[in-house]
Amino acid sequence: MKFRKIVETSIYSSHLEKMKEFYVDIIGLELVSEQKGRHVFLKTDKNMLLIFNHAVTAAEKETSHGAPSMVHVAFEIESDEYEEARDLLEKNNIQIEKEIAWKNDIKSRSIYFRDPSGNLVEFITRNYWRVID
Repeated sequence: MKFRKIVETSIYSSHLEKMKEFYVDIIGLELVSEQKGRHVFLKTDKNMLLIFNHAVTAAEKETSHGAPSMVHVAFEIESDEYEEARDLLEKNNIQIEKEIAWKNDIKSRSIYFRDPSGNLVEFITRNYWRVID
């Protein structure tokens, strides 16, 4: 069996409203659905970002999508959007933790920062992983 791509990523926060504002209003993801106090579901072009309030979902009898933790998620961007992504973070006073120019044949670049709940977020230029769309 071969997997083509990650379809969804789940992260956890007790500050769902702040997380929704961050990912929708600043980062630009599309809001798909939300249940106040429980979850926020967001969409990129081909993937989903699910944000759960673990304190609520852990008490439910269904899958709670794991344990609370700080997680890492990477969003792929086009190479020519890298400076725009950097400017977006700076304009919104989001501290850039690290930037990397990867030593590969397509010269990928990454920029790392934290969301309001401390999850490590990365913007990485396209095709670093050479995943087929």
